[in-house]
Amino acid sequence: MTRRSLARVRALLDRPRLWRVTAAFAALLLCGVVVVLGQGSVQVIGRRSAVGSVPWGPWCTTGRVREDRHRLAFCARVDGVAVASTHGPGAGEAHVAVIGGFHLTIVRLPFGSATPSAGTRVIAVGPLVRSRDGQREVQAFRLVRG
Repeated sequence: MTRRSLARVRALLDRPRLWRVTAAFAALLLCGVVVVLGQGSVQVIGRRSAVGSVPWGPWCTTGRVREDRHRLAFCARVDGVAVASTHGPGAGEAHVAVIGGFHLTIVRLPFGSATPSAGTRVIAVGPLVRSRDGQREVQAFRLVRG
């Protein structure tokens, strides 16, 4: 770099007001991210005997659990914001990534259900299993979009 271009860069960076505005914008952005990630919750029931203690417990037994996945908990309820969705690998199979309570959880949607768009509030109830790639996945027996 030449001295002239170096002097231009120094002059550009020597602006305290620019740094304050940038720091304030970064702080606001961080607060917004924390608010979005903190919304919702992930509640887990480890055993079948505890199903009656929560109002959403009856939905835990309404479907058939996948046999090809390792089951982590009897049932889970994920309440959060949909981030992304995919279809496949099987026909009619869809998955949604949900952020709730500072956790990222994959939700396997019931067969043939419509995929929620990004930013939609999603509540899913079903068994908590380990997906093929190691993520926590809820096999949704019940799905509510808000």
